[in-house]
Amino acid sequence: MNVELTDFVTVFRTGQLVQMDWASNALQEAGIPFQRREEISGGLWLAMPTAPMTGPGTWWAVIVPKSHLTEAKEVLSGLPFEQSTTPDVWDFQPKPGVKLGWQIYSGILLAAIGIGAVIWALNVFKLLR
Repeated sequence: MNVELTDFVTVFRTGQLVQMDWASNALQEAGIPFQRREEISGGLWLAMPTAPMTGPGTWWAVIVPKSHLTEAKEVLSGLPFEQSTTPDVWDFQPKPGVKLGWQIYSGILLAAIGIGAVIWALNVFKLLR
């Protein structure tokens, strides 16, 4: 049995769904094979979900076979936005109030975890006496 493995490379990564759709459509119209996937800041790669959700540290990537990389970059260069493979955490372009809300939520969550850790440590210390 002959099995040929294809090496895929990321040609585009964004936090904005509309840009990912434009890039996918442009590649499809050009006849370039591609795959789409969701990536999170923790390093997990997932198949493209049916109902994707935006948020900090969530990106969507378009990957192509290495043999089509140059052709794919040429097609994507004609799109009206910057093509990058390294977007930042806030690439989904939230409104200023949304960004502040995420930051407050993260601070409260970290504080709760810290308080829980201190309470747990005190209980363990009491048990050891």
